[in-house]
Amino acid sequence: MSDLDTVLISFLFLTVGYIFGSIPVGILVGKLKGLGDVRDYGSGSTGATNILRTLGIRWALFVGVSDLFKGALPVLLAVQLSIPDLAVALTGSGAVIGHIWPVFTSFRGGKGVATAFGVFVALFPPVALLVLFCSFLLLAAFRYVSLMSMVGTITGAGYVALVALLNGLDVGSVVGDPYHDSYILLAGVLFLLIEYKHFPNLMRLISGAEPKVGQGGSLRPQN
Repeated sequence: MSDLDTVLISFLFLTVGYIFGSIPVGILVGKLKGLGDVRDYGSGSTGATNILRTLGIRWALFVGVSDLFKGALPVLLAVQLSIPDLAVALTGSGAVIGHIWPVFTSFRGGKGVATAFGVFVALFPPVALLVLFCSFLLLAAFRYVSLMSMVGTITGAGYVALVALLNGLDVGSVVGDPYHDSYILLAGVLFLLIEYKHFPNLMRLISGAEPKVGQGGSLRPQN
């Protein structure tokens, strides 16, 4: 495959990932349940945490799993088609970017956590299990979803980078070269996107103003 072919395929699958990520599941659920635009409530996000605050755990689970599949499905499709590693990595990046800045809803979406986790499930199943375990320990101990999300992202991205430095040991990735530079780049991109989206949460955690699980679901003040 020529370099030009790789670039074209990478751009195509970046777009495919972005379209998948842009599917506004949280907004559709909010409208279905008569809530209106879920972005007018709580944190203003379309993700499962804000759905939990406004509509309860059943719909939060539905949105969370749906957002996970938005990351996993396009990546699994890319892997099955045996496209270059760079294109697979860009597919995952595109899905998370689409969830955060969705084209269908004025580029205002969620924070990308469940979609990024779906990417990790598709590419690095053992890393996903590690992230899930660490995340739920934190959630049980402190009841801050934002803390769970930030630390979970650091854990997943850090683990991929660490294993890459330790001679690229294969810990069960579904791709041929699990610690190819493209996947290290993917881990870095997901880390930067999610930590960036959680910076306001970090500031509230520091100040003691961050809501815990189930809190903060009221209508947002209008400017």
